[in-house]
Amino acid sequence: MKTTKGGKVMNPTDAYRKELRKKELKRNKERKKVRQVGILKKDPQAMNEQIEKLEMMSKPFYYDFF
Repeated sequence: MKTTKGGKVMNPTDAYRKELRKKELKRNKERKKVRQVGILKKDPQAMNEQIEKLEMMSKPFYYDFF
């Protein structure tokens, strides 16, 4: 039987949900680490070039028709 911090017995359904949530948080931590490693492996120069390109695309562009 699972118990709470106060020593009360938990509902089995609540205990199951709590266990699933704990597993989900653990998986999310692992995924976060994997994403950070992937970002660190990328070439910063290429990323900077891509950022500049996107910034140029987002600026308004005016044509002179005169």
